[in-house]
Amino acid sequence: MLDSIGDALTLTAGKYPDKIGIIDFDQKRFTFREFLERVNSLANSLRDIGISKGDKVAYLFFNSSHFLETHFAVAKIGAVGVPLNFRLVGRELIYQISNSDTICLIYGSEFISTIKQIKNEIPNVKYYICDGGEGDGVLKFEDLIKSGSTKEPGIDVNLYDENVILYTSGTTGLPKGSVLTHKNSLFNAMTMIMDYGLKRNDIFQIIPPLYHSASLNGFSITGVLLGATMVIHKQFDPKEMLQAIESEKITATWGPATMLRAVITHPEINNYDTSSIRLIVNGAMYMPANMRKEVLKYFPNAVMGDTYGMTEASPCTTILPPEDALRKPEAVGIPLTICDVKIFDDQGQELPKGEVGEIVTRGNIMKGYYKNEEATSKAIKGGWFYTGDLGKKDEEGFIYLVDRKKDMIVTGGENVYSKEVEGVISTYPGVYEVAVIGLPDEKWGEVVTAIISPLPGYTLTEEEIIEHCRKNLAGYKCPKIIKFIPELPKNPSGKIVKMKLKEKFEKELKP
Repeated sequence: MLDSIGDALTLTAGKYPDKIGIIDFDQKRFTFREFLERVNSLANSLRDIGISKGDKVAYLFFNSSHFLETHFAVAKIGAVGVPLNFRLVGRELIYQISNSDTICLIYGSEFISTIKQIKNEIPNVKYYICDGGEGDGVLKFEDLIKSGSTKEPGIDVNLYDENVILYTSGTTGLPKGSVLTHKNSLFNAMTMIMDYGLKRNDIFQIIPPLYHSASLNGFSITGVLLGATMVIHKQFDPKEMLQAIESEKITATWGPATMLRAVITHPEINNYDTSSIRLIVNGAMYMPANMRKEVLKYFPNAVMGDTYGMTEASPCTTILPPEDALRKPEAVGIPLTICDVKIFDDQGQELPKGEVGEIVTRGNIMKGYYKNEEATSKAIKGGWFYTGDLGKKDEEGFIYLVDRKKDMIVTGGENVYSKEVEGVISTYPGVYEVAVIGLPDEKWGEVVTAIISPLPGYTLTEEEIIEHCRKNLAGYKCPKIIKFIPELPKNPSGKIVKMKLKEKFEKELKP
């Protein structure tokens, strides 16, 4: 039976035991049989030290086989995984470890000093496990794998049991823990396989962080369920990405537009054979048609698709099919096979096509926010998850992300959707990234402001950007303020954090 992500691994290892399943790029390789044995050993050792079904186990790793071994081992015994963002500082880690009721913390040697600094602040943690040299009651990761039985743990885990708590990015307020079940993780993998036409002989490249739902549920669980090979990169490096594509003959890769921009502008891109790539998935960010064409120029046998989603939806919600990616580049696509997506007004009624309202979805949404019934009841109403994103549908049923509700700018009584302005500016030559925000203004209430990061080697001026906007936008939508900075701040999922930009430039406006 396929009742859990642990079952998915067991079934795949039984079918393809000698196939390479996991590759730590430039390091270790494991067949599915070897990977399953390591997972089972770790799972049984976790049981032996006192971890039970329902217990929360947090893990802090860079992308690696250790991350996935831990994730599947925790799932095998019915415990609940809490992947931690390796970019967080001590205070933020303390919050998530404490809020999730974590009793066991597993981490990479790179984080030994960080964990030592916060140990006294996380008294709920009973067990510490590290993959490097440690002492003082800290168990060794490899010792647990060597000592544990390779047999199946035999714990009854079903589709509706909690699988993982993934914390939202927390761009406003404290992060919330989205509780996903095994059903959420498996159904997301199934729909990715169906809608993207993924195959067992595919070789996936996983670069964005595994603690983020897209890399974890969108691609890693998908790879295990399918029996595809997964090449895991510790962190993003454009040259290493290209090296891996050539040496491992990778067929499918994914990432936000910022990552893909860095790859196609890398000075050595023409030195690498990228012909094995058949699918590129753009996630988390809008990509204009001209950039899509530029990406595909460097990947001659590839097609490009897009996925829109959020942690709370497991995470994938829509697909922009490759055959429509150049025809409708502004769209985030149509609902994935098991998802329903509609546009609601403020009264919870579906809006006609073409009208802007809140994007809502159902089909594979989270169980709720951990220990936060108030936030859960605000987000899930009548079985629909309210995304907080503003969108619309066209006559063909394609969904367009117009803006975040909180990012809509009201200037002189008119609504300006920042995504529309960003879409226009991003088509201008030399623009690498752009974020449009509203800054306070006595006369207009808010003033449209564009913060731009130019491509390397380009020098842009305020005048040329404003002229470009005036040709393509109504006057009230055109930015009144233009700022150029080397790099825009992003959260771990690669999305631009506009709140940081607002804070920075609001300070500059103050006398």
